[in-house]
Amino acid sequence: MTEQEKLQKEESNLIHKMGSIFLIILFVIFGTFGVFFELSPSRDFDVWVKTSAIFNSVTTPFLAAISAFLLYFVWKDNRRELAETKKALTEQSDTQNFSVIKSAVFEIAEQVQKQLKVEMKVVDRPHSYELFTLDSPKFKLPEYLIDELSDKVYTSKVETIIENYFYHMKGKAYEDKNKESQYENIFFTDTFNPYIDKIKTIALFIREVKSANYRSILEITLFAKLSVFTWLMFVEIAFYLYKTSNEGEKEASELVFSEIAGLTCRQLKETYWRDSLSDEVLSELIKRKLV
Repeated sequence: MTEQEKLQKEESNLIHKMGSIFLIILFVIFGTFGVFFELSPSRDFDVWVKTSAIFNSVTTPFLAAISAFLLYFVWKDNRRELAETKKALTEQSDTQNFSVIKSAVFEIAEQVQKQLKVEMKVVDRPHSYELFTLDSPKFKLPEYLIDELSDKVYTSKVETIIENYFYHMKGKAYEDKNKESQYENIFFTDTFNPYIDKIKTIALFIREVKSANYRSILEITLFAKLSVFTWLMFVEIAFYLYKTSNEGEKEASELVFSEIAGLTCRQLKETYWRDSLSDEVLSELIKRKLV
């Protein structure tokens, strides 16, 4: 039996008890009048009128109390029914809302997965690190000229580039400071611009899920759609957007970073990889008590 059913049963028992008490009181009043006034059809009409006036004066407060008592429970029951109806409608709305949002964010995740499979040209020189698309004019030159332009050119998928980035961040930095700086800021180049709108959209959709249960389910299932490294990249980009936003964009960028960082920190169990985030991002996560 639910708490609501227990409460309704207790109220029903109370109404029965109070009703019995009021009936007993009325019977006592009737009996008292019958004994003291010896009412019978032979009595004068005036005696009946006067007796009924007294009887009405005595019973009216009890009848008013019964009416008020019943009205209170009717009002309370109606209020409960309205609350239950509102709750049911809210749950129905939450369910529909969750279904729509889940489909939308899953579609975005699938788009991200496709983008992560795209191959890029990596130019890894001793003093610099750059990424280019395969159709970049630079790579339409003859192969021997490409060799002259860089010490090492190779093709790699975006997902591998991201994974290597976080492995590098856990390891030893490049000796050349310029190259290290370029590498650390690789997510903020044009190559990763297509992910910005998707990060914003995911954050805004998650924000719209009001139910804590549905939100938890969405976060768990969505997090599993993408790799740990992809989510870490999302956090880095979201923080960069927040840090570089102007006054008019601050609130929106704050929301995006809060949602993406919160989701990632709640779902990421491997603290080893969480620590591969930049020092600035980790400091912000600690400040917000997300880690």
